[in-house]
Amino acid sequence: MKRIAIFVEGLTEQILVRHMLEKVMRDKHIAVQAVKITGGHNARLSFTVMHAAKVARDTGYYVLIYDCGGETNVKGYLMTQRQSLVEKGYSCIIGLRDVYPNFSHADIPKLRKGLNFRVPQKGAVTRIFLAVMETEAWFLGEYTHFRKVSQKLTPQYIEKRLHFNPKTENMERRGQPAHDLKRVYRLVNHDYTKKRSKLNSVVSKLDFNFFTHRLADKMESLGEFVKQLEEFFE
Repeated sequence: MKRIAIFVEGLTEQILVRHMLEKVMRDKHIAVQAVKITGGHNARLSFTVMHAAKVARDTGYYVLIYDCGGETNVKGYLMTQRQSLVEKGYSCIIGLRDVYPNFSHADIPKLRKGLNFRVPQKGAVTRIFLAVMETEAWFLGEYTHFRKVSQKLTPQYIEKRLHFNPKTENMERRGQPAHDLKRVYRLVNHDYTKKRSKLNSVVSKLDFNFFTHRLADKMESLGEFVKQLEEFFE
């Protein structure tokens, strides 16, 4: 059984990655476990299972997703747990975090380089990826899901009201995608929040075939993340 560990910034990414893998890699017979990790520094590390894996005889891949509770924790927790994961047979260990709010578009090359500087590779491919500027840019880019919220939410309607077009423009170039997503939903008296129920509702509407192919070809940061996953699941 091949094993991969994914350290993500928070609940948004945890839910997105879990649903994406369970749907896109369904024929690979994967088992996904999501764990909330807290503590460190002067406090003991604590691990809370948020979604239990269902391992069967034909399970070919085991995915362990760590919710790190903040973008600044991703690299620290990854580095702390890496050797233990390698010893347990994990061959790929990756991280995913936002750029916003502490960095700008201009900071991305330096941030990406810093996050991956001297990250060990022995025993497991290890890399930290960025969602530019936030994971919500990917939600915006999967513009077809808006019609599942309301038939009014066409790209043309959004452009007319909010002056950007999620179909024709690259949403990774937006400065505050989560704010933009909230604005789109409010056009039809809905809201976007970080609550689990709302995140599950949004993610359940995404077309993951579109997401991992056409959208990944358009958005560089999503494309890099998806490519790494595809290489692991080959």
